[in-house]
Amino acid sequence: MNRKIALIPVDARPVTRELPCQIAAIGGWQVLVPEKSYLGFLKQSGNMEGLVHWLKSIAPQVDGFVISADMLGYGGLVPSRINQDREEVILSRVAILRDLKRQYPEKKIMAFSATMRISNNYVNEEEKEYWQDYGEEIWSYSYHSHKFEKTRDAASAIVMAEMEAKIPADILEDYLETREKNFNVNKALLGYMEEGVIDVLVYPQDDTSEYGFNIREQELLAAEILKRSLFSKVCIYPGADEVANTLVSRLIYALEEIQPPRFFPFYSGEKGALSSAMYEDRPIVESVKGQIYAFGSHTVDSAEIADVIFAVNVPGKKQGDLALQTNLEGVHTADRNIGEWIERIKYYIRKGKKVAIADVAYANGADTAMMPWLLDSIDISDLSGFAAWNTAGNTIGTVIAQAAMIHLQKMKGTLPEEKVRERLLNQTVLRLLDDYVYQTIVRQKVRHSVDESEIEAEELLKTVTEVFLKEALPFLENFNLNYEIKIYLPWHRTFEVGLEIKKGTRYHPNFVERS
Repeated sequence: MNRKIALIPVDARPVTRELPCQIAAIGGWQVLVPEKSYLGFLKQSGNMEGLVHWLKSIAPQVDGFVISADMLGYGGLVPSRINQDREEVILSRVAILRDLKRQYPEKKIMAFSATMRISNNYVNEEEKEYWQDYGEEIWSYSYHSHKFEKTRDAASAIVMAEMEAKIPADILEDYLETREKNFNVNKALLGYMEEGVIDVLVYPQDDTSEYGFNIREQELLAAEILKRSLFSKVCIYPGADEVANTLVSRLIYALEEIQPPRFFPFYSGEKGALSSAMYEDRPIVESVKGQIYAFGSHTVDSAEIADVIFAVNVPGKKQGDLALQTNLEGVHTADRNIGEWIERIKYYIRKGKKVAIADVAYANGADTAMMPWLLDSIDISDLSGFAAWNTAGNTIGTVIAQAAMIHLQKMKGTLPEEKVRERLLNQTVLRLLDDYVYQTIVRQKVRHSVDESEIEAEELLKTVTEVFLKEALPFLENFNLNYEIKIYLPWHRTFEVGLEIKKGTRYHPNFVERS
């Protein structure tokens, strides 16, 4: 084996392009990715012809492929929501998968294609332009149309009619046609499964709720999967940006031909574990099982027989959102016990178990009540995974992949232990700096100090850099960690940050990217 995998991610953001490479490296594998210039920028589509050329040129070197059908077909995840190309054009681009399989029948192809999200606000930054005027109405029409279809609820029928009257007919028609095209492309991928072109297929549900057109599409796809007996090879679950981590780790285990680790999850609160996270349609406990199953494994009922202890920090009652500063009151309540949860983590570490932590108390950042307590109680180098970014699915899938690579090294030992620990520590520090220091603390401080819609990209980056370093440097010093930090804003906004770290004496200003 070459121990190399080719990845076409959904876009060029660090969490979708660099993170899978970093995680695979812990397991001694290299993930090859296209240049950023091939992967588009926000609404700007990637270079789809260039990607096909890259894929063909890299194919002889790799042992398998993980492919975003959204990038191949539309030029990215965001472009998939606004694309105006005909359905047959999109399908013709995805057909490169057949060519790959025909030329390299022994190499596995794992693919993923999102069920198109429905945003419940008027922000059109990642949607069609008319979302700024009719976004909430379209979301409401979608939600209540599906709810009425499922429940015959009279109130939903009234809302549905009201929304249909408010949304211009041409806009509603355009939106429904876009969804239908996206659904048809997704359905066509099942044909690729039947042909043996795709070995594993994931339909991640990007930002979802209990009802909606995307849930209806999920139900239709699930029915097709059952009808075609593809249930062991196709997964549908909440997520999006983390899927490359999941499939890269799953492919590595398939190529290494060893049994994936078994997970024992436990939660900081029972009520929160049974609540549904924001932007998802199922209880957190089911999201955990869904992500583990997509990786190719399962949970077990006792810590003794588990390979990985999966410690999940949940909200007391209901998940909040740190980026939007909403629903915060339902997180830190008496319905959970952080102290007892941390004591269990310490106990399992003392017993020599591999412990990985997924913090999903909030969307878009780490738990302010939990993190200081945790960091005061454990040595971060003892962890086998940590994340707290964006949606619950993003975090859970990332931590599963991290822990899987640690288990792989335990079983195979292809790298020196010192190298494995160094790469894992780098990954943990990066997630702490991003998910905790930036997303939880810095982002809100920046948003309170400037109006990012009125500021130039260079000035915004300067502000982010100044505020971030004021928080990050004392944080690193507190744990005797010496890293140089490269800071950038991938999409010139505060929602996400780009961080590159490397061992060094201290931060040096010349290492900061200014564009």
